[in-house]
Amino acid sequence: MIQKQKPPPPPSPCINVCTLDAEKGLCHGCFRTIAEISIWSQASNEEKWRILSAVTRRRETVSQ
Repeated sequence: MIQKQKPPPPPSPCINVCTLDAEKGLCHGCFRTIAEISIWSQASNEEKWRILSAVTRRRETVSQ
């Protein structure tokens, strides 16, 4: 029987620029909320992908 290998977990968006924007509630480096940062290590891969999608949208909004 061939076992299916699990895909690797999503990469952390952390870039070691850990400062929070108090007004927006987001990290300046990774664009996650404090809640997203705090649950990252326990989050399922599905939840991590959801967070990464939100991060992508936030980055696009900021760069416009």
